[in-house]
Amino acid sequence: MRNSLRNTLDILNTKLANNGKFAAIDQAVISLSNFSASLLLTSLVSPTELGTYVLGFLAIYLVRAVQNGLIIQPLNTFGAGKSEEAFKAYFSAAALHQLILALLSAAGAAILGWVLTHLGNDTLGPTVFALWFSFFSWQTQEFLRRAFYTRGEVGKAVWVSLVGNFVRILIILGLSQRVEITGLTGLNAIGWGGVFGTVIGLWLAKTYFTTKWQDPFQVWLENWRFGRWILGASLADWMVVDMYPILMAGMVSFAATGVYQTLQNLVAPIHVLLRAMDTFVTPILAKSFDQDGIAKLQRNFRLIYVAVGIPVLGLLVLVLIFTPQLLFLLKGDTYLPYANGIYLMALFYFFLYVNRPLQMVFRAVRQGKQVFVANILAMVSMFSAGIWLIGRWGVYGAIAGQALNAVIISLFLGFAWINYVRRAKSNVSSV
Repeated sequence: MRNSLRNTLDILNTKLANNGKFAAIDQAVISLSNFSASLLLTSLVSPTELGTYVLGFLAIYLVRAVQNGLIIQPLNTFGAGKSEEAFKAYFSAAALHQLILALLSAAGAAILGWVLTHLGNDTLGPTVFALWFSFFSWQTQEFLRRAFYTRGEVGKAVWVSLVGNFVRILIILGLSQRVEITGLTGLNAIGWGGVFGTVIGLWLAKTYFTTKWQDPFQVWLENWRFGRWILGASLADWMVVDMYPILMAGMVSFAATGVYQTLQNLVAPIHVLLRAMDTFVTPILAKSFDQDGIAKLQRNFRLIYVAVGIPVLGLLVLVLIFTPQLLFLLKGDTYLPYANGIYLMALFYFFLYVNRPLQMVFRAVRQGKQVFVANILAMVSMFSAGIWLIGRWGVYGAIAGQALNAVIISLFLGFAWINYVRRAKSNVSSV
């Protein structure tokens, strides 16, 4: 018994375990900051200004989807297994690509915003124009933060998140005491948080840079061959996830979107866990595949399902049991008539838990095409069955549509993974 306890403590003190703890802290900081900023703006600005902030926030997520496919996922996959010198050469070239992407997206937002404003759109134009700042600084901060994950130095990523998000919240609070703030205040606060996060990130990552770059064009080609599928999958995933609230607001009402969001908030910790797992574990899986092949990767893949499945399933069970009480605590009797919707929401999040590790493992083995196709199928489902379900059953139909999307992705990737493993083992045995 004593030896078992000592072995457990030894495992908890390994670098891997410490990185896991840091990853949980990092995601908690980001999620809590997003929630706090939204809560502050809700109490400080008008519904129209809040809508301006939400629109800009979704636009930042769209840019994140592009960055994820072109820069971040290739960095996670190719950078994890490289030696220190090889990584420096690769990272320095990738940093140039990130700088170009950040500049292009910032310039695009500024030009489009200027055009819209001069065409007479005094709401959307200034909002799009203001995004140039957030597009640039947030991307550079995120690039550095994810590089720390790639090299197993997650503690440094926590400092980037802490500094950036502290500045973001501080700006909103500070300005609210002096002037009347708007939705653009929230977007600019993200930009300034990105500036400070980038500064601390550059200082912590100073040893990653080298003057002996890998050929930037060669790195681009290597990243594009893999990342183009992840880019398509990220954009499709953005549409599948973020379009449902927009569709529901247009087809039903904004109140229906509020009901949906309230039910989703009950299982929101699962989102945090899955995001932390994706960020932290994908580089580990890629490194495992590079060093030990498909057999070791399969073992790690199974462990992920067990380790993550226990808290996910436990939370789902608790929420299903106590949904009425939780809804009453949040908003009194307002949302109690929709309590049964949690069963559909739980189904959606269960299959989200099923397919996220599958998407991770395909990226780890440089097979982004399968993830792309799966998300395209889900997007087709959204614009056909999903729209029909919303029109038929409103809030319940929207949640059912998302659950259907998650089932489609899970089934497609599950069968695709079985086929991939079978082919990989066959190739190994024939050598």
